[in-house]
Amino acid sequence: MFGKASESCDVYSFGILLLELASGRKPIEKLSPTVKRSITEWALPLVQEKRFKEIADPNLNGNFVEAELERMVLVALVCSHGTPDKRPTMHEVVDLLKGKAYEKLASLENDDIFKPDLIRNNREFAAIDGSSNGICVQGDAKGDMKQEAVVNLTG
Repeated sequence: MFGKASESCDVYSFGILLLELASGRKPIEKLSPTVKRSITEWALPLVQEKRFKEIADPNLNGNFVEAELERMVLVALVCSHGTPDKRPTMHEVVDLLKGKAYEKLASLENDDIFKPDLIRNNREFAAIDGSSNGICVQGDAKGDMKQEAVVNLTG
């Protein structure tokens, strides 16, 4: 292990897991021998263009509630935000997924990360490797990045 687990890393990992469940995709897609794309890099442009149906796992054959898929994907992307302070707590995540935090969900939809015209640097969303094992990267008060913990979602 490379460090201590933290709630922020747990939230991040849960966000990646939600995206995997919603889309049926792996966390990292190999586009070519030298190019990889994270699940967040794939999903974010679709969310920015409000194309949530394209995110849904094809194995669902359209059998899902669109509002629930949208809520799940929005929560997943906010959980996997590259800035740990912008991630919700797990308590907030539960309320968001249950549909209890209507105002918070509405504010999520208007978050800067979902605006298509913004240029983001590559650290907006951290990436993990294709096996669902990954290193959660945290920023400290100075904005310096450091390894916080290794997470393992596959057991």
